[in-house]
Amino acid sequence: MEELLHVVATDQSSGATAEVFVYSYDTMLSLRRALSTAMKLPQLSLKFDGANTAMHLTLEAAGLQNHSQVQVAPVTEVVLASASSDGTVLMWDAISGKCLESLRGHQGDKVLCVAFAVSGKLMGTSGADGSAKIWETVTGACLCTLKGSDWVTCLAFDPTERTVATAGLDCAARIWDIGSGRCLQVFDGGVSPIFWVCFNPEPDFPELASASADCTATIWKVTGEAQQVLEGHKDNVSMVAFAPSGLRLLTASQDRTARMWEAGTGSCIREFRGHTDTVQCAGFSGDGRLVITASLDRTAKIWEATGDCLRTLSAHAGSVLFAAFAADASFAATGARDGAVRIWDTKTGKLLRIMESHRAKVNALAFVGF
Repeated sequence: MEELLHVVATDQSSGATAEVFVYSYDTMLSLRRALSTAMKLPQLSLKFDGANTAMHLTLEAAGLQNHSQVQVAPVTEVVLASASSDGTVLMWDAISGKCLESLRGHQGDKVLCVAFAVSGKLMGTSGADGSAKIWETVTGACLCTLKGSDWVTCLAFDPTERTVATAGLDCAARIWDIGSGRCLQVFDGGVSPIFWVCFNPEPDFPELASASADCTATIWKVTGEAQQVLEGHKDNVSMVAFAPSGLRLLTASQDRTARMWEAGTGSCIREFRGHTDTVQCAGFSGDGRLVITASLDRTAKIWEATGDCLRTLSAHAGSVLFAAFAADASFAATGARDGAVRIWDTKTGKLLRIMESHRAKVNALAFVGF
């Protein structure tokens, strides 16, 4: 029988306290949701023993035990970055809808991807100018530029924040050392462009996954050997994303479906069907229980990880190119061909706000954890 844990939380700003009970196998997101309800804080940050818990998936991983005391603080600003074909990355407060900063650096060319490191201290971008860039999130300073040979379609940080991976239309993925800017490893995609890459978020599993135009996704050892080839899609695979546990993956495809796979065996667990056009993007919530997809059919969908569609987000004026959950999954963001970023309540599917400053399509979105 799983142990029921008693957790006491103190609001660092007001001194208010609350007590909740959670199971030892629960996720940190489950604890955060329980505390959000108990303390009437829509968004909150959570610390244990003075350390931020955002990088931990489960209570066990964070070290919480029975009668643990945690510290919470209200979150009044949730930072969201959007990458656009207008050559800019805009930093937003997703709660107020205010644009906080505009970054340029890809020679005015299309910015195809934006991603944050787990700590939120570093941000990466990649573009049609053939480069990827690492930025300091707080100052907006560009720390280094990584040069590719063609469009760099994607960039992803490893969980240790020492390296980044890039993918490109030159049919290769690469791992780079952030400190030196040196290329450490090249992954050969054959004759097919690689659209997306992501690291396994679990440091114990040093793996990289790639999505390719040959209708497959591949799981690689970071040393360069292919471990699993995920076969089954009938058209280009546009995106791949690991679950927070690192044990499963999602793929999105031009065949109008998303699929979930076992990372260890490469077997397909289920299909997500319901879109009527290309599924451009697929991703997990922070606890792995929800899935979000974005499609050229002008909708995004929120699903149970079991495959049941919970709601459809349909108030878009054009194709939806990207969708992402906030850290606590209380809301989600979508980016569309019309250049707008939209924020949605994930429980109700209600459109909360529209942010319109980009002059071209939004290619990617990324939230900073809190």
